[in-house]
Amino acid sequence: MDIDKKEDPFNGKWAVVTVNERLPSRGEQIARARAWGVTESMLGRKDISALIVDDVTGKRTTNWPGLLKKRAVFLDVMGTVLPAGDQVFFATPLCIGFSPAHARQTIERIWSCGMLVYVHTVRGNGSALYEAGDDITDLLDMVAAEQNAANVRKSRNKV
Repeated sequence: MDIDKKEDPFNGKWAVVTVNERLPSRGEQIARARAWGVTESMLGRKDISALIVDDVTGKRTTNWPGLLKKRAVFLDVMGTVLPAGDQVFFATPLCIGFSPAHARQTIERIWSCGMLVYVHTVRGNGSALYEAGDDITDLLDMVAAEQNAANVRKSRNKV
């Protein structure tokens, strides 16, 4: 047994950060994830990051999953590992998906991996943890409201 080797127990918390002008800044999302308990960890002998970051600044598309490549790889890997009970952090509802349909697709994919969806900021300063089978209607309504507010802000900034 190697006495110098320290085991770093992984707490099952992952964070998906998306960088885009409609979302909280990268630093803000990472700070919130840290406050929630996301840490770096080891998986066997491999150093893994519990933080998945995609930068889609300035991008517009109807195919967000195609642009969020690191998120897609993470979900593909988790789909083979099936880490039941792990939790995936998002800073706000709009961070899950840029539309209600995209958010639903993301949530259902996370659930299919056996993981839960944690949203740090919902309706004010509250947070929520969604598990497979939960009614996400209110959450998807929040995504739509945040999407609309972001579009209005963007429109006002053009003037």
